[in-house]
Formats: sequence, structure tokens, C-alpha cells
Amino acid sequence: MVNLNSITTCRSLLATMMAAGILSLSYTAPANAAMACGPHKKLTKALTGKYKEARKGLGLVASRRVMEVFVSESGSWTLVMTDLNGVSCIIAAGHSWEDAPKVAMVEPGI
Repeated sequence: MVNLNSITTCRSLLATMMAAGILSLSYTAPANAAMACGPHKKLTKALTGKYKEARKGLGLVASRRVMEVFVSESGSWTLVMTDLNGVSCIIAAGHSWEDAPKVAMVEPGI
């Protein structure tokens, strides 16, 4: 079962860590670190319900996991990774999300 207090704590902790530059792609969390993980359906229901975040995009990670970004109208965002067994974990979260403007790709020499 997804614990909403755990999600709030995890979001705050991860946002602070990212701001401080501690969290990096090569970081491996210790085995006893508290993470907000659970079945994909329950975790995303908590994000859409409590934080009013909707899925903005997704992509494959090494064809073994799915990475999703959930964003709210107020600018909060959450990065979720789901494994092949359907277990999802919050990887990062923050605020002040802004959509980047779409830029037309131009072929070199055109």
C-alpha cells in the first residue's frame, strides 16, 4: 500500500538533495534508505489525487524500465521509474516545472 506521508517526505527530501547537487545519475541509495515505492496503479493514483499531477511524458530505460514524468498545473513534478514487475518508485520530485518551447529541427545544409 502506498503511504502518502512517505510520498510527501520522499518528495521533500529528494527536492532538497537535487537542489544541493547531491543526487546524481550514478548515485545508488543505501539498502536501508526510505523510498516511496509500490504498485504502479496505487502510486500514480496518489500523485494524481493528492498532488494533482498528470503524466507529461515517458520513456524506456535500457528496455527494462519505464521512466515517467508527472506534472501539475502549479509546477510540481515527480519522476517515477517502474520495473518489469510493475513496481514503481519515486526517483525525484520538485517544483517550478516549465515546458520547454518546441524548436523545429533543421537539417544541416538546408
